[in-house]
Amino acid sequence: MKKILLFTFFTISIYASEIKGFEKQKLEKNDVEIISNTDKIKTLNEKIDELNKDYEKQEKINEKTLDSISNQISAASLNLTIFGILFSVAAIGLGLYVTHIERKIVLIREENKSLLSETKIVKDDVVKINTQIQKDIYGLFLKIKREETLHILERLSKIPEDISNLSQQLLSRELEKNDFIILKEAYLKLKEKISLNIEDENEDENNLFDFNQETEYLNSYKLLFFQHFLDLAIKDSIINEDLIDYYDNSVNCAFENDIIKSTTDFTEVLMETGLQTKTKEINAFIKALSLSKFKTFDDVYQIIFKNLQTRDNHFNLFNLLNDDKEIRIGKLKIGQIITEKYSNSPLSEKEQNIINKTVALSLELETETNEKNIEIEKQKKQKAERLKKQEEAKAERLRKQEELNKQKK
Repeated sequence: MKKILLFTFFTISIYASEIKGFEKQKLEKNDVEIISNTDKIKTLNEKIDELNKDYEKQEKINEKTLDSISNQISAASLNLTIFGILFSVAAIGLGLYVTHIERKIVLIREENKSLLSETKIVKDDVVKINTQIQKDIYGLFLKIKREETLHILERLSKIPEDISNLSQQLLSRELEKNDFIILKEAYLKLKEKISLNIEDENEDENNLFDFNQETEYLNSYKLLFFQHFLDLAIKDSIINEDLIDYYDNSVNCAFENDIIKSTTDFTEVLMETGLQTKTKEINAFIKALSLSKFKTFDDVYQIIFKNLQTRDNHFNLFNLLNDDKEIRIGKLKIGQIITEKYSNSPLSEKEQNIINKTVALSLELETETNEKNIEIEKQKKQKAERLKKQEEAKAERLRKQEELNKQKK
């Protein structure tokens, strides 16, 4: 019985002990849960605080946003008002602009009509030019060349010194009578400049003035006057006086067609003014021919006789020529044509004297030519003798040199 009691007590003790352990565990578990819940509550409180702070921030942001929206709405309202005003102004401006454009369109329409008319005219001109190109291309070339000539002359009127670059172009083309006036003005302008430069040079020793170059400019103009406008130049007192002394160079620079034209112009002037008034010019011209490559060019002398026309003019021409040696060849050619033309017809005493002078002049020139030929032959012989002596002396030196070489060996 006692054992049963002890066993029961022991069992109850064990059970009580287990219950107590269980309770203790339960209490510990509850403590842990309490602590955990406390931590969670604390965490939740912290989150609530954070949420409150966020709420406050969000509330402030909302207030600012509302204020901003309110301001934007106010600004938008103001902008709409301003825009309405601007739109009204723009509408008025647009109306004015449309009116301006309308007027401009009307004006453009009128201009287009005018341009259309002009275009038709240009088209007609193009058709004419095209037709001219197809039918008369040479005539069109002459027109273009004439425009270029006018451009060159205009250039010279502004810069007379540019004749050094342009004279060759002018010499090689046909010029019109009116061009003489432009060239004369450029020539006189250049001449005046040279005179001023000479005066400045006399006053200022440091003044760099190339007289030879300036003279070449003037001579280029003189050559143009001689080849293109000799008739007008002779009639002009200023140009004629300057040109007489340049006949020699002018003739030497001429080609056959140039000298033929100049001779034609020269004799036409003689017919207009009379031979007696142009004695100086006649002698200068025939002298230039006599000293040039054209001294025996029959076409020139035939032109002189043809244009002088009358018998009296032919004989008077011979009488007006002086007896200088430089002019004799030209004078002889004129005398020979006179002799050939009139020797078989009755002659007056003066005319017979001219025939006799021609014969004497021919003999004189022939004698001089023979003497020159003899002198030339003499000089050739002397030159040949000198060359021969030089060759002999050279051969003698070589011979002596060879002998010396042999002796040395």
